[in-house]
Amino acid sequence: MSMKVTRLYTHWSSAEAQTIIEFLDRLRDQLWDTYGDQIISLLQEASVSQDVDELQAKLEFDDDIEF
Repeated sequence: MSMKVTRLYTHWSSAEAQTIIEFLDRLRDQLWDTYGDQIISLLQEASVSQDVDELQAKLEFDDDIEF
């Protein structure tokens, strides 16, 4: 696999930058609406599958907390 380089023109006016930010917000929202549940599952699986350090002490947190 070869690395690809993407060049991005970044000398925008403030209005152009705002337009890009609005577009990215809409894109993020749409992607989350479409793939949110799958993204959550993917992140949960990655979290569970991380190696556990067996030397790390395991503490029980069952203390009663009084408010």
